[in-house]
Amino acid sequence: MIRAAALLAAACGAAQAETWLYRVALDPAEPLAARVVVELPAARRAQDFSVQVRGMAAGVTPQVADIRCDGVPLAPDSASAWRVQGWSCVRLAWTVVMTAAPAAGIDLRARESFFDDRARFWLFSEASSLLRPVGDAGHDGQIEFVGRGPVHGSVPVGGSQRRVVPAAEQAPAFYVIGRLPGSSVREGGFDTLHLDAVGREWRGLIAAHGHALRYLTRTAGAGRLAPLRSTVVWLAGSTAEEMPVGIAGYRTLLLSTAGADRPMRHGEAALGWMLCEQLLQSMPDRVPLWARESLAQYYALKALRRTELSPAGIEAAERRLVDASQPPRSRLREAQRRAQAGDGAARAELRASGAAFWERIERAIVRRSGFRTLDSVLPRLLADDWPDDRLPAGGLELLHRYAGEDAVDELLALYVGD
Repeated sequence: MIRAAALLAAACGAAQAETWLYRVALDPAEPLAARVVVELPAARRAQDFSVQVRGMAAGVTPQVADIRCDGVPLAPDSASAWRVQGWSCVRLAWTVVMTAAPAAGIDLRARESFFDDRARFWLFSEASSLLRPVGDAGHDGQIEFVGRGPVHGSVPVGGSQRRVVPAAEQAPAFYVIGRLPGSSVREGGFDTLHLDAVGREWRGLIAAHGHALRYLTRTAGAGRLAPLRSTVVWLAGSTAEEMPVGIAGYRTLLLSTAGADRPMRHGEAALGWMLCEQLLQSMPDRVPLWARESLAQYYALKALRRTELSPAGIEAAERRLVDASQPPRSRLREAQRRAQAGDGAARAELRASGAAFWERIERAIVRRSGFRTLDSVLPRLLADDWPDDRLPAGGLELLHRYAGEDAVDELLALYVGD
């Protein structure tokens, strides 16, 4: 009895640090079926638990089928999860039923795994295709693709072909498997690999990305933004889409634009979205959500203005990113609470209203000083702590000095709720 209790206690302690290794087999002869196998860690085999794809909570349709433990089929329960009897299961296996990329273009909002027969690559979506323990927020893992390569996306594990499977509190991962034309942009601590799954001339947009990152890293100040290695995948979008569609994953950004037979439209808006997402992933965690979202949106626009892209295109992107002519629908701190509770509309509100707040702050700085901009304050905003999600004392003091105390406090009351 004492021995059994000791074994169980050791197993429970080890479970807190367990790492699952997902092995995914891809076969070009059968490209729409990926075989996934996980050998359960010893600690996990000391208990019963349920598994589920993490995208269920966000409305993502699972693509898993034929789920088995040591060859024995598992039946789903009422919550679309599968109960695993850990005491009698060593190897968990299932099939991912992939979608064939349609000729009309891909709808990225489905966040599904697919195979593109034209460009001969797979996009593997963790949100729809990997089973994870239900309720285990600390669960993480590694993934290894067998049979085809190279693999892009997420973060490599050492020098191996394995990639990180992010924890539940981080964005889901996307992995691209196949040989696609690529181009790298390295500026400051940003290292971005662009992969072209469409086939078009895009050197101008890649050059603009480099110019924008150069401005952002210089303005933020040394060490203010965390180093970020990410992959951007340019995909053929649906013919019904007027604007580019972007989906952010863990260190991977997916962008669907016009197909190869149509010229890219609204490239400025695509680059603005990309810059915003990269800033979000590199900003310090001490900056509260409302400030991260709003500063990222506003500085993505400021970076766009410093490129040599079409002025008309940048102006159109600006109208989408910020509109300071409209009063805020709610205060940013209140919108932050709703966003943290899972309200997607509130997160969009943080970006739009928040960007308008910073633009009006910057106008007040320029009006009072004649030569300064918000750039003079940004390094302090990124370096200091934000007590109770309010502006740090040092940053607020600079804003008062450069823009005027009355102007700043009025805008804080109107937009933020302070």
